[in-house]
Amino acid sequence: MSPRAEERFKSALQLLAIAGLALIVLVILHKAYVDVAALAEQHSGAGFWRALARYLLRNLAG
Repeated sequence: MSPRAEERFKSALQLLAIAGLALIVLVILHKAYVDVAALAEQHSGAGFWRALARYLLRNLAG
């Protein structure tokens, strides 16, 4: 493999890794949005903030 082709291959792998990481971050953000939206539907006013705090404390390890 020529040095130029090797550099292109490395660059392509880096782009693939960046795309994969971006996908992982987007999935996590989507799950957080859906979870908070579900809490907002179930609880209103100050009850929402208490429910959100309980949810965050329960899920610290996750």
